[in-house]
Amino acid sequence: MSNASPLPMAKVEAMDTVVAVAIGILAAVFVGALAVLVVLCRRHKGSLDVFGWTASGIKPDVHLIPTERPDLELGDVRLHPDIEQILEDEQWIGDATGLVPHCLAVLKSCHYLTERLAALAMGPLTNGKAGQEIVQVARRIYPRVDDMVSSMYPPLDARLLEARTAALTLAVTHLALVTRHACSFTRSSSSRLDWIDQALADMEPHLLALREAALIQEATWRVHRMSCSGTN
Repeated sequence: MSNASPLPMAKVEAMDTVVAVAIGILAAVFVGALAVLVVLCRRHKGSLDVFGWTASGIKPDVHLIPTERPDLELGDVRLHPDIEQILEDEQWIGDATGLVPHCLAVLKSCHYLTERLAALAMGPLTNGKAGQEIVQVARRIYPRVDDMVSSMYPPLDARLLEARTAALTLAVTHLALVTRHACSFTRSSSSRLDWIDQALADMEPHLLALREAALIQEATWRVHRMSCSGTN
């Protein structure tokens, strides 16, 4: 009886070893599977973030530019703060040169153009920096209006008046080009902005009249200088 007991004990110990090894293998497999699952979940979440999806499966709103632009205010895009008073000034009635009406016509066209451009600039733009550029260009117009209006008071110099009127027209044209480029998404929408070209074309006859007056004054001054030099 004493010689039969060691054999069953050896079998029990061998079975315990096998069970322990099996449990270890299962634990290793479980830990490995858990690690793989964690890695896959992280990669899946990262791919969702790349394509713009959140973990909850809801895609956030994506806008080309913010719908509200605090840096762009309607009052920043205008010809001049006192343009109404300038156009209604009764002093222009007594003009004897015939040039002030052309100047007023240019100012009215520029005023009309900037008002419509301001409304256009409040709509969707092609990029976020376009609004800032429009405001910067618009603010450069104010000094041009002041220079032109100061040249309209007597004694009137046609050459100076023509130069400053041309400078104002160029500034407004620059604003029109920047705004048009910022608001043109398609060819069809661009065709609906033909009123910009029409407003600029309406100023051409008045600019031509001022240019001719400047050339006449320049020629008169040359003749006067030549006559003075000949007399001396």
